[in-house]
Amino acid sequence: MTPADLTTAVVESFGGCPDPRLRDLIQALARALHGFVSEVGLTHDEWEQAIGVLTDTGHITDERRQEFVLWSDALGLSMLVDALEHRLPEGATESTVLGPFYVPGSPPREYGASIAEEMAGVPAWVYGRVLDLDGRSIAAAELDVWQNGDDRLYAVQRPEAPEDHLRGRFRTREDGSYAFLAVRPVPYPIPDDGPVGKMLQATGRHPWRPAHIHMIIRAPGFQTLATHIFDRASAYLDSDAVFAVKPSLVRDFVQRSADDPERPAGAAGEWVSLESDIVLAPSR
Repeated sequence: MTPADLTTAVVESFGGCPDPRLRDLIQALARALHGFVSEVGLTHDEWEQAIGVLTDTGHITDERRQEFVLWSDALGLSMLVDALEHRLPEGATESTVLGPFYVPGSPPREYGASIAEEMAGVPAWVYGRVLDLDGRSIAAAELDVWQNGDDRLYAVQRPEAPEDHLRGRFRTREDGSYAFLAVRPVPYPIPDDGPVGKMLQATGRHPWRPAHIHMIIRAPGFQTLATHIFDRASAYLDSDAVFAVKPSLVRDFVQRSADDPERPAGAAGEWVSLESDIVLAPSR
């Protein structure tokens, strides 16, 4: 049996799959995997190493760390799926990767409330409006927000951190406005002490992500949007380890003084402000 004969036999073995979509997926996967192995002339030792990497990935993955998502992010697969799934109309805010640190069930918070439950960096007043493609306000839209602190870590990475630190859910007001007090995010490395980190080191890539705040925006009648707000002053905007930067999502964090009359409650000392409107596309 030739390599081509083997590939044909494997693909045809799934021909009786009763689910058409599953049949297409598994047959395409088989063709792609066999094609990769044939193209590079994979050796048995390399195959064993690959099995070891997958095994190590499973061992390091737990309820706080998802190394398989990290692989997807670092290889650009997450952004490719996002690009194919979210072909948004012109004018809609662009989507980007969810990332491995999202935790469902963030606490509901009032308009303007802080998401920091302990000191975490320079206060950042984040505000704007959620709108439809025609510029009309979307009331009662939910913004599910999470970010890292100046220690470069998300709360989910710190067992000692308050459970709801640096995350929260907000509702827009009748005019579509939202506001919350965050902290200015900082660049941080994706977890690089596991299989993905070894791959980056071996291939000469860095693990750093530019500074950003995550959001998921949900509203009835509109497509759910997972996106980032990137800091224009951040390093690594041109070399994000997970390829998630889109120019339309880069924003200016404006420096404000401690005696600025617009200083929000809870913002001690110097602070920054960030205005970012969000435009949702209608449901398909």
